[in-house]
Amino acid sequence: MRDSRSQEPYEVGIPTEVYFGPGRVVELGTNLREREYQNVLVCTDETVAEAGILDRVEQSLRGSGLRYTIFRGVQPNPDIGTVLNGTREATDNAGKDGYDCIVGVGGGGPIDTAKAMSVALTHDGDIRDYVSYTTGQRKPITDRTLPVVAVPTVSGAGAEVSPVAVIVDEEIRVKVGFFSLRLFPVIALVDPTLMVTVPPGTTAGSGMDILAHAFDALVSRRGNLLSDTLAVGAVESVFRYLRRAVRQGDDIAARGALASASIMGLLAIYLGKGGAVHTIGEPLGTICDVPHGYACAVALPAMMRFLNQVCSRELARIYRLAGNDPPEGIDEETMAGRAVEEVETLIRDIALPSLSSIVPDPDIGELADASIRHLAVDRIPVELSRDDYVGLYGAIFSGSR
Repeated sequence: MRDSRSQEPYEVGIPTEVYFGPGRVVELGTNLREREYQNVLVCTDETVAEAGILDRVEQSLRGSGLRYTIFRGVQPNPDIGTVLNGTREATDNAGKDGYDCIVGVGGGGPIDTAKAMSVALTHDGDIRDYVSYTTGQRKPITDRTLPVVAVPTVSGAGAEVSPVAVIVDEEIRVKVGFFSLRLFPVIALVDPTLMVTVPPGTTAGSGMDILAHAFDALVSRRGNLLSDTLAVGAVESVFRYLRRAVRQGDDIAARGALASASIMGLLAIYLGKGGAVHTIGEPLGTICDVPHGYACAVALPAMMRFLNQVCSRELARIYRLAGNDPPEGIDEETMAGRAVEEVETLIRDIALPSLSSIVPDPDIGELADASIRHLAVDRIPVELSRDDYVGLYGAIFSGSR
């Protein structure tokens, strides 16, 4: 850690109540009833329903005597259209009393969709008017916003403790963000048993999103001692447990460790205001239609190499956090290079495919243009030009991560 980090100011205001532990999904209805919620809107996707997780959620809601409506139309990389479809369906089924809260069940997509729907259901006009970035906010998100409850079934995005909903605006092919402290979930019910059915590929990509969050926090210009400390915990957990979770999905210890790492990683990037890898990962996800975690995974080694000269101390730290005891006499630059190799080995071990095998004909110019417009470009410790991004994308697609 750079000595100056201990003097960097930060503010912490995390209002989310986190309930963590295996089997705690049974407490969902009780938690909502204690807050005097009676009419509940559930936002999820078909994957959650097919895995039997939705049945467990419904059982808890029914057991507490709650009325509920389910919207299960969330797609990967959800867009504004998904939010509007869910809002229309929810409004049609609301009844005379409306809803008291909205429960997002799933990965980052359903939880972020729930947040955006909480705005759309309670605010007038075009939902795009409430976008905070990239397009610029025209109307404020107010305290009318429907309370959000998060039940994550995938470890990675950390949406369960985030005040941001990231949604694709399909009209401009850019991921936009709804940001407000009112979008912090009031409750995050984190039950590792809900994650045992997540397929290996999804587990792998989402787990790498945790590592990307932590890396972005560690190299951020605006990081601090607290964000660094959270990032360290996330990095250690990913290197220790991600391979286990990919190889044996019902390893509850690994699932639980990654669920906590997901929270640490998100809080690290949020409090440290990072985003280096995400300036590539988000355009890749939107333009090339690949999962967000996977996009960040394939971008991570390239960005690590690019920043090696100015962030060798941080990369050397990642090398040690990967479980290595540096030999006597090894220098910082060597450890930094080996950190990249550790990440590449992890990517191979969890069997993530190359990007070129999925996207054979990319428009690198369009991707670079999207990256240079990303909100986080001013948080990277060096200034990146469009040509720099063209080079980074070229390295990623050529397989020279």
